[in-house]
Amino acid sequence: MESDSDKKKEHREITYQVGWKKGKIAWNEGATDALAVKDNHAAVNDHKAEDQHLQLIWRPALNLPDGLMFPILFALPILCFSLTLILMYGLRNG
Repeated sequence: MESDSDKKKEHREITYQVGWKKGKIAWNEGATDALAVKDNHAAVNDHKAEDQHLQLIWRPALNLPDGLMFPILFALPILCFSLTLILMYGLRNG
């Protein structure tokens, strides 16, 4: 009689349930090595494409001197609050 460790499983069925839908997936263990190699190459290509997109989006910010950044830091909240009041006034009277 063969033991479980000696015999190799060729096919395995995996059952799943998503909501009301039930199904089975046939799993071939011999094909996983070939799929892993393909998936690895695809992941590397996807990572390179993602890096290129991020380089287009994320550009370095302006490097302003400290003498200019300090007033901007305090003026920006005041400017945003005043614009909010102007928009609320426009909605109320418009």
